[in-house]
Amino acid sequence: MVWPKRKIQLVASSASPGIDGVRAVLQGIDLEFSEVDPAIEELSKGFTENWLEKPLNCTCTSSSEDSVPATEWVFWPGRGVEEDLWRKKALAEGVDLQSIQSFIHNILNDDLILPISEPLVFVEGRPLVGHILNEAGFEPTILWPTTDGKWQCERRQGLHWLIPESWLAMLAAENILEIGSARAKEKATWVVRETGVDFYLEQEDLKFVGRMPRWSESREEQVACQNIAMCLELGVSWLDIRLALSSIWNSILMTDNLRWDNNDFGWNAGTCGEKLPVGSFEYLEDWWAR
Repeated sequence: MVWPKRKIQLVASSASPGIDGVRAVLQGIDLEFSEVDPAIEELSKGFTENWLEKPLNCTCTSSSEDSVPATEWVFWPGRGVEEDLWRKKALAEGVDLQSIQSFIHNILNDDLILPISEPLVFVEGRPLVGHILNEAGFEPTILWPTTDGKWQCERRQGLHWLIPESWLAMLAAENILEIGSARAKEKATWVVRETGVDFYLEQEDLKFVGRMPRWSESREEQVACQNIAMCLELGVSWLDIRLALSSIWNSILMTDNLRWDNNDFGWNAGTCGEKLPVGSFEYLEDWWAR
């Protein structure tokens, strides 16, 4: 027996909130789908033949994507009469019927979700968190709206999904974050100085991790610091962060991050990296002669 190829039928208005992100997710995970707007599409269009009723020796072929019947129907919330008719049609076809919340929940349920703060900060065309985690070897799957308003999903083999908070709020089930949220190992914080930003991990006391230069775009600096702190909390080393951002920090020497080159307390009056006075050398034979 030949089983039908999995295909999703989205039943929703083309203006439904979050639908662009859903399209990107389906394309990113290489899942075939089609769309229908119940308010304008005729009920019988594209569903004139039930795949399960075809004879086993049927060798029908078609270049039309609509000729392949859907195996799962996904509905956006709504109360229109047209939508009720489509639901009845789905039940009559014997296909799986589910809400968009359940559908997204099933896709993300086995992975760890990292909500991305907005507005997004981009590095090399990707959100900052996704860029750092990918360079550090986490290989996260990233969903994001590009700068031109389109949505993109980059599927990788890691366990983490990076998703904008606003999209999750629109479409994800209420308990999805409780089920699959990534848990931070340690809490990270930062202090903005005049010439740089110092990062710390909160343990029994603050443990200095490293310093980065002030962010080039002042309006993005707060979100950029939040993103870098999130990476530290997930266990990314400061060296991996610096290597991931080397393209924008290439003018900063690695030795600038040494602990004694930083005015860590801020209220010290001395100069950062101040040289200590050195006295004359004492020869070893003179010392033993004392």
